[in-house]
Amino acid sequence: MTDIASDAGKINTYLSGRPTERPRTDHQPPSPRLKDLDFLLGRMVTHFDTGVRMESVTRRVMHGHYIQMDLTGTYADGTWKLDGKWIIGWNEVEQKFESYYVDTMGTLGSVSSPGWQDDGHLVFSGPCVLGEVGVRSMTKDVYTMIDDHHFQLDAYVEVEGEWKHYDTQDCHVTPEQQGS
Repeated sequence: MTDIASDAGKINTYLSGRPTERPRTDHQPPSPRLKDLDFLLGRMVTHFDTGVRMESVTRRVMHGHYIQMDLTGTYADGTWKLDGKWIIGWNEVEQKFESYYVDTMGTLGSVSSPGWQDDGHLVFSGPCVLGEVGVRSMTKDVYTMIDDHHFQLDAYVEVEGEWKHYDTQDCHVTPEQQGS
């Protein structure tokens, strides 16, 4: 966390005497922390324990500062279920990943993660509206690597202060070839 007084001082310094036309600013390079999410990049096929199947493409966007996943889900019988989008970036000030998810079923949420934990898991958690169920809840997604291009995601929702298992997802990624 940053010192609020220090932040206020930086903002006041910036605002005092600023010209009408703002000067050009050099952009910072993308955070190297985004490399922690390289396992998501490429084409992914996900099988849920509920029978749902999801196909997605995940790539770097906005000059590499963010990762974007575009996804389509189908029910077990192959009929369309949803389209969605997940955007993830690194918050340098708070030292955590922040993301926003939306889909056509009405699910939306903002979840964050400090990054990979010492126990080998990556955990994203935060408030979401679960469109399929029609409720607001805290959610937690726990990523476990199986190998370089295969991971498991265990999803949880908070019910009366307790984490309840929502579903398990078996995810296989085919990385995009460089230059394609």
